[in-house]
Amino acid sequence: MNCPQCGQEMRCGNLHTRNYPFWTQQELSFFRSPTDTVEVAPLDDDTTSMFTRDPFPTFPGAWLCRSCGLVVFSGKLLEKRK
Repeated sequence: MNCPQCGQEMRCGNLHTRNYPFWTQQELSFFRSPTDTVEVAPLDDDTTSMFTRDPFPTFPGAWLCRSCGLVVFSGKLLEKRK
């Protein structure tokens, strides 16, 4: 697979995390958590409870571009309820 950002060849591997990564458009602050976060869980994760989640999830089939640092992976989006 070629990198959609720089066009160089990407390498396939597994992305490991300590807790689920999350996405937000808000700026992070030490004193305030963002309110629009979307956590990204592995595709085979069938739980939405923070108490039963794997604390070290693996995202298989993640692509890494060593030229520009772009990482591409698939996951299930866990939207936080407001």
